[in-house]
Amino acid sequence: MQEQTYHVHVERADPLHVNAKVRDFEIRLGARRADPTAGFNPVETLLSAMGACLLTAIAFVAEASHIPLAGARIELEATRQDHPPILTQIRYTMYLKSDVSPEQLDRLVEVAKRNSTVFQTVALAVSVEGDWAAEP
Repeated sequence: MQEQTYHVHVERADPLHVNAKVRDFEIRLGARRADPTAGFNPVETLLSAMGACLLTAIAFVAEASHIPLAGARIELEATRQDHPPILTQIRYTMYLKSDVSPEQLDRLVEVAKRNSTVFQTVALAVSVEGDWAAEP
């Protein structure tokens, strides 16, 4: 079985931010505790990564299965406890635009979850609950 390795360089830029770099790309993230003005905080970044991975998997599985998908988006929410500081639950709703049956979309979502690296990894550590809804 082939393994893939990922490398990201993260560096503190100033008291409010860190810069994450990969290849020729860079994003600035918030790095000041409880400061919503600094940008995406680490938990929001984790949720974004999970959502992006699920949407990537949905698109891949839809294309491979010849399921027409006119659009997809996802809303995620996490609950955090203070002591110890961990996420205790992640909830999501995925919104899909397609003319196929609900049963086909249900299978699409299940296969995409199994093919989402970040979803599978996070779900080992945190309770993840979610559903999908069709959009016209």
